[in-house]
Amino acid sequence: METSAPNVNVLNFSSASFCCGTDECDFRWIGGFRPSKILQVMLPQLEDSCNSQEQVCDIIKFGKSCEEAEYALSQGMEKLHQLHAKATAAGDKGSQLIFVSQMVSFLKQANYVRQEFLHQFSRFVTVSQQAQILLALGIKLSQDI
Repeated sequence: METSAPNVNVLNFSSASFCCGTDECDFRWIGGFRPSKILQVMLPQLEDSCNSQEQVCDIIKFGKSCEEAEYALSQGMEKLHQLHAKATAAGDKGSQLIFVSQMVSFLKQANYVRQEFLHQFSRFVTVSQQAQILLALGIKLSQDI
């Protein structure tokens, strides 16, 4: 993957991946999926098969922490885009490299949030629940296409 990364236009990639929160880009977020939105699809599938109310509460708390991380990164990304727009309007070419560097940092942080989401979520559910989730995601994503 790293060998193909230099071929990507980061400026176009970042603006296309910056999600607005509308239904049309419900799952997309900073170069990938939005963990909290995926969790919203998963939760109804799990409610019937959860072993306890505690399991449901743990998953809901986990979803809130995902939303907080997403919000913080989204706010930082929005601020970065505003600063970049001002610098571009002022004709500051040097800011392009700084922008790309900071954009890469945001993408790495967003990927870390997604990675942790997958890692931590697997601790909350059983293998059979994971299978139910994959089926639900497949159905939801095929409906959105």
